[in-house]
Amino acid sequence: MDFTNSCFIIDRNKMHMVVSHEELLKLDIHAYTLLQNFKSHHEATVELSEMLKYSMTTMNKKVDDMKKSH
Repeated sequence: MDFTNSCFIIDRNKMHMVVSHEELLKLDIHAYTLLQNFKSHHEATVELSEMLKYSMTTMNKKVDDMKKSH
């Protein structure tokens, strides 16, 4: 499979980010965790956006639940 035009969502230093194949090759292989591979930068950024929305919704629910219990 040819990854030269692919974009990736990675976890690096506890941050999720979108990187191109070129950028990925420049990173130390032990400095990140590869989460997903996409055909285009647009697909990767849309997915990252959805991941962040889900995380924020989940965290807000946890905070609300904590407020209710106190």
